[in-house]
Order: sequence, then C-alpha cells, then structure tokens
Amino acid sequence: MMNRLPDIPTNIYEDEIIDFLAERYHCTPKEIMQCFLKQNGMTQNTDEKTNSFILEENEMEILRGLTKDYLKNEL
Repeated sequence: MMNRLPDIPTNIYEDEIIDFLAERYHCTPKEIMQCFLKQNGMTQNTDEKTNSFILEENEMEILRGLTKDYLKNEL
C-alpha cells in the first residue's frame, strides 16, 4: 500500500461532484479524495486525521470514473 496521495490534478478537486460530496459530508474536497483513495486501497493515509465518513459504493464508482485517466496505473 502507498503512504502518499497519488498525483491528482488540481482541477479534480474543483469538480462539481467533488464539491457536492464535500458539502454532503461536511469536509474539504481533499478529504473526499483521501477517503476515496483509502477506501480504494491506494493509500494508508496514516499522516492525516481519520475520515469520519465512508463513501457509498455508488459514490466510489463515480469517483473511479472521474479519476480513471489519472489513476489507471495505480488502480
């Protein structure tokens, strides 16, 4: 497992889907992506506070689709 966040372009953090999820879970877009990566088994995320939420499977699928071009070597 990785201990760092994969390189994700900053425009992903500005996507309306990420913003919607951040608003829904009362967190930042970065925390949404950290949670996504952790749930996807792509990072241990030990340096950051533990997320107090779990993304639903349909949300995970949406985020997989959104990031597939950036994370294809890591998925």
